Amino acid sequence: MPDTTPIKEEARRPIDELPEDATWSDFARLVVERLRVEEGIADLDAGITWTSDEIRNKLGIPK
Repeated sequence: MPDTTPIKEEARRPIDELPEDATWSDFARLVVERLRVEEGIADLDAGITWTSDEIRNKLGIPK
């Protein structure tokens, strides 16, 4: 059995790219960003999409 799993390898890459003076907040931001990207991809795969107008309306942003 290999020492690392794909998720561990994927997690190490961005950690290794953090600057030496990175904080826990920097690390947490990376994790949240990754989760949001994965959620977005899952939504796209499921056919869940919104138009720009729908997003503007939902957020109350005028055209």
